Amino acid sequence: MLQFKMRWPQFGLSVRCTSCGKNDEALRIFLANMPVKTVQGHEMVGGWMLRDRSVYLKKQIFDIPAERLGQETMAEAPVGRISLLFPQGNCTELLVKYDACADTRSYVPIATVEPDDMEVLQQAGRLQWKSATRTKEIVIVEFAQEEE
Repeated sequence: MLQFKMRWPQFGLSVRCTSCGKNDEALRIFLANMPVKTVQGHEMVGGWMLRDRSVYLKKQIFDIPAERLGQETMAEAPVGRISLLFPQGNCTELLVKYDACADTRSYVPIATVEPDDMEVLQQAGRLQWKSATRTKEIVIVEFAQEEE
């Protein structure tokens, strides 16, 4: 099964994520690059989304042609969706929808947070929003393959 964990060490939070059944080839490239650690921010206009602007792919480059990637908007995506934006070469952006969104740009969906972990995701989202709008705390997120 294609799955991984997303962790916020400074908050003591983590969620389990599983393939959404779309773009599994893209998800496999993301998994091949784990563990991944990056600074996480918050979308300021499009809705309640966590945003990782610079996700470096150090082990395997992203070489899937854009026309082979399925896309969806965050407005239409379910809460908990994890999607890539402009994946190419050794870098991508990653977004996580944790509540309502109005963003109609197209993204590459790869995974979804497990339903049992949705409250934890929303808690992480609220903490990230507080950081983005008030405390200016730098938030680090880690992605690691889930041990079976």
